[in-house]
Amino acid sequence: MGSQTPALEKLFDEWAKKHAENISTAEPYGMKNEPPYGGFVRDGIVNLESWKKQKVRICFILNEAGGRFDMEHYPDGFDLAAEWNEKGAFSKFMFKLAVWTKAVQDSFVAPTTYVKADVVKIRDELIRSIAVVNIKKSDGNRNSDFELLQRFADEDAEEIKRELELVNPNIIICGENFKFLRGKRPEEEGAKRNHVFYDDEIKQIAKFTYLWGSKLVLSLWTPANFFGTISSNTINYYAVREVCRAALKAFSNKKKK
Repeated sequence: MGSQTPALEKLFDEWAKKHAENISTAEPYGMKNEPPYGGFVRDGIVNLESWKKQKVRICFILNEAGGRFDMEHYPDGFDLAAEWNEKGAFSKFMFKLAVWTKAVQDSFVAPTTYVKADVVKIRDELIRSIAVVNIKKSDGNRNSDFELLQRFADEDAEEIKRELELVNPNIIICGENFKFLRGKRPEEEGAKRNHVFYDDEIKQIAKFTYLWGSKLVLSLWTPANFFGTISSNTINYYAVREVCRAALKAFSNKKKK
């Protein structure tokens, strides 16, 4: 498995068991595949040693782990963190995540010019410095069914929240999926948690930017977008960097009041 803490490994073990027992059925999720439908997808901290060294710990919340899974190496379920740790930035999507990571890191220092060659040199290092949390951890697809994604977000809200707490990032980046994760607290006393972020647990401090305790949550566009101007890595670098810089300024101003 990946380089997780014992607490995260235990959470994933319990989560995988829950999926195998409850979410492999046709209802209410409408799964097309029969059990074991590709197995449970583990994610989390890509490289624990690198993660512990980071002053800026960045966690990406993604919809689901799309693509073909290497079940020969991961017969008990795909381990995304282990694959990313082993291979580094091996795809266009992962290079974009590396660009976003560099943009967030650079938001803490004086502005500089984006140079693709500089990111290429350290892209694997950047990928190994992050954590990733997928909302839908079973039967991942390249194109998300948003109704299905919402059902997983609701069903697994307690586990997703716990994973974020155990990963313990400074900055959480939601790629056009924050809407699936937030909502009002259930009216019924003692009701099961059905959202990751309740509206009374987050505070908006700038556009696209929220506080969840001491953590910055950025609600941005999806890094999986490869169409049109927004797909440009250069534009992504400057846009993400400046959104994050504005968020840090808003956070700093809030603390001064």
